[in-house]
Order: sequence, then C-alpha cells, then structure tokens
Amino acid sequence: MSHKPTYEALEQRVRELEKERLAWLGAEEAMLRSEERYRMIFNHSPLGIVHFDQQGIILDCNEHFLEVMGAPKDKVIGFNMVTSGANKEMRHAVQKALDGELGVYDGEYCSVTGEKRTQLRAIYNCLTTEEGKFLGAVGLFEDISETRRAEQALKESEQRYRTLVETMNEGVMIRNEHERITYVNERLCRMLNLSRNDILDHSSIEFLDEENQTVLWGERQKRLQGVHEPYELTWTASDGQKIITIMSPRPIYDEEGMFRGSFVIITDITSRKKAEDALAKQARELERSNLELEQFAYVASHDMQEPLRMIASYVQLLARRYKGKLDEDADEFINFAVEGSKRMQTMINDLLAYSRVGRVNGETQSANCEEIFEWAKENLGTVIEENQAVITHDSLPTLVVSASLLGLLFQNLIGNAIKFHGQAPPEIHISAALVDEEWLFTVQDNGVGFESQYADRIFVIFQRLHGVGAYPGTGIGLAICKKIVEYHGGKIWVQSTPGQGTTFYFTIPASQGN
Repeated sequence: MSHKPTYEALEQRVRELEKERLAWLGAEEAMLRSEERYRMIFNHSPLGIVHFDQQGIILDCNEHFLEVMGAPKDKVIGFNMVTSGANKEMRHAVQKALDGELGVYDGEYCSVTGEKRTQLRAIYNCLTTEEGKFLGAVGLFEDISETRRAEQALKESEQRYRTLVETMNEGVMIRNEHERITYVNERLCRMLNLSRNDILDHSSIEFLDEENQTVLWGERQKRLQGVHEPYELTWTASDGQKIITIMSPRPIYDEEGMFRGSFVIITDITSRKKAEDALAKQARELERSNLELEQFAYVASHDMQEPLRMIASYVQLLARRYKGKLDEDADEFINFAVEGSKRMQTMINDLLAYSRVGRVNGETQSANCEEIFEWAKENLGTVIEENQAVITHDSLPTLVVSASLLGLLFQNLIGNAIKFHGQAPPEIHISAALVDEEWLFTVQDNGVGFESQYADRIFVIFQRLHGVGAYPGTGIGLAICKKIVEYHGGKIWVQSTPGQGTTFYFTIPASQGN
C-alpha cells in the first residue's frame, strides 16, 4: 500500500517549516538585539567591566576598565589576572570567582604604569550558561577614591566637631522634636553632676524645679511659634545645687524643612550671677553710704554755720573793743581767733558746695559751652581785671550737661590759674577736641607750676601744696572740679612743670554732646 503524502499534508509541512524558520529568525533577531543592548551597557557603563576565561586571562574589557588599569587595551587583553597580577588580594578574589565563589576586593590599587593610585572596589563572579556550562568570570570595577576622600573628610570633620564640643567650656545638648535629650557633652554632665546615661533619653524638665519647669514650658510654646531666643534657666544638679544658665537654642530641620529638634549651647552663669548680686548689693550699700555722707556733710556744714557765726561775731567784737587796750600778745591771739573763724566759715561753705555737686543743680540739658565759659569769665571779672589776665579759647562744643556745674568747673580752673600766676600777667587758653568718642578739654596757663609728684594730691579735698598764708583758699576747689567731671562720666588730670605753667585736662563722653 502506497503512503505518498497527500497535497494537504505537504502544505501543512511547508507551513510548519515556515513557522520554524520565522521562529529561528526571531530568536536570532532577539539575540542580536540582546547583544546590542549588552554592548551598549558594556561600553557606556560607569563601572569598569572585564571578562576572564577559565584560566583568568582577560578576554574583553570596556574603556572605563582601561582607565582604572591605567594601560592601553593591547596590553590588557591577554593579561592573566591570576598569575601575573601585582596585587595578591586581587588575584585571590579573581581565583575565588573562577572557583565558583563570589570574589571581592576593596582597597588601594596601583595602575600598571605605577603612575596612578586608586581606591578600588572590585566584585568578581563566575560566568555560566543556562545549562550550567562554565565560561569563565566577569569583574565589575568601581573607582571609589572620591567616596573614600569624602568619608575621610567626614570622619575628620566629625572628629573635629567631637573634640570641639567635648572640650567646650559650655554645656551642649541636642533634643529631638519630642523634647527628649539625644546628646550631651562632658561639660553638661559635670554641671549636673550626672553621667550621660542619667541624662540621655530624658526630658530637660526632669532636672528642673517647679518654677523653672514653668519657664521651660513657656519657652517650648515660643519654639512652637518659631521663636528660638536665648533665655535664662536654673537647673538642679544631682547634689541639689542650683546651676544658673543661659540657654541658646538653635533649631534643627530635616531636608523637607520639618522641625526635628534643637541644638542648645548652655552657659553656666552661676558665678557671674553671684558676682552681679554681690556687686548690686555693694552698689546699694555704696549709694546708701554716699547719701548718708552727703546728708551728713550738708547737715554738719549747715548746722555749724550758726554757732560759728556767733563765735566769729564775738571774737570780732573783742577785737574792736579791746584792740590796743591789752598787751601785744592779747591782740595777736584775738587776731588769730578772728582769722581762724573766718577760715572755718570759708571751709564750711566750701564743704557745703562740695556736698551739693550733682545733688543740687545736677540736671543735664543741651548747653553751649562757649556761653557757659563767658558766664564763668563774668563771675571772675574783677579778679581778671586786677591781675590783667588774658583768657582765650578755641571753638567749644554744645554738650548735654549741667550748665551750672560746668560753669563752676570753668570758674574754678580759670580762678586757680589766675591765683597761681608767675611774675608775668596770667595767660590762660581753653580748647576742646573730639578724641575717641570723648570731648577732651584743656586749660593751659603760664603760672608757677608744681612738681609732677603732686599731680594726684591736688584733687584731694582740703589738700594744699602751699602754706595757708602763701595763697588764699581752702584747697577744695580742685576737689570740686574732680567731682563735677566724674559726675558727667569723665576724668580729670594735670601736667605741670615748676616755672613753666600747668595744663589741666578733663573729658566728657561724646554721648553727652552734639
């Protein structure tokens, strides 16, 4: 019986063969596309890629691998990484891949030419077909030099930060958004007399008394409103001591701008506060003492006036009635008593004037110093004329001062220069200049001068460089000058040479002037 294929059977077979042909063509095209994609990745990969055969000989590599190796392709292809590689650890990693294990190398690599040292990470793996046939190995190389440098820089920066924070004289605290403490430095531990473990993961409120808990809650409400200002807070150490601090918080935000806590610098001001309290107490005591002294000086000088006037009047009455009627000694004694009572009256009046400086007529206002100077000259008009004194001045500023006190200052300094003049008529010159935010006044004369060793003594109350009979006065005028200058926030000093005149200097802060 004949088994010739029928026409339909042949046609069916042809269709089957056509399908197989098309399937084969599709697979080949897919393989080509796959190979194309692989080559694109292989050639443009940011990683170095290399293929080894079963013995570790390089069969192929991309350009990035050549850059890492530091050698041209003709020297790389055919190079045996197992037997000829300079780096022992890298050879071992390749061999592990050829043995079917994952090989990894992470470290420094010196290029073939020896000119380039690179921090390298290489991963090697064996290469097999889907059927498990061993084809060799493939390696991926990554230059991690920049990463290593960044890691080292970060490490060094972290070390510097840690060193700085741990050696600071201030306490440092980091709190998260839930107000839990996540970091403290050693200084804060010493402040609170606690270990880090005693503080970490606790809330600040646990180390405060009730009053300061209220303060902290108030500051938390401000922080919720975005206000992060320094504030004062008193901590309670483990031994019960109160630590007064200034808290200087800085907010911490994440990349999305969300608040994640705060970095706080904590400055211990306990000693400063105690010193300020002690100073304030001393200031109050000094103010009270000064007030009592001023009251005493005023009362003493004022109440002594009446009995002294009575003594002076009766002594002068004795002088008028009995002068020449008794012996010469009696006349001399009566004269001493009269002169003494006059000097006592003058001293009491001067003491009264000294006690009033700043307390009476001490209110300040804008005043033209040239007008004040002219007023002082008018008061000294008779003395100036009698001594033929020549008084000149430069341009003087307008200041916020007590005009009456500054006038008294000019009057005393000019009068002092006239009193201690030499053989020639007195010549006095006054000037003012702005120096370092202060007005510096000078009062220069051509008088008798004095030794520089007495420059401080002349400003002491009732201190005189000459005998009582040599020059008039009680020795309180320059003490009043000093008190007036210091009342205005300045200072006064003098330079002098015997026979060559004297120059007085005094300052008034520029904030007091225009």
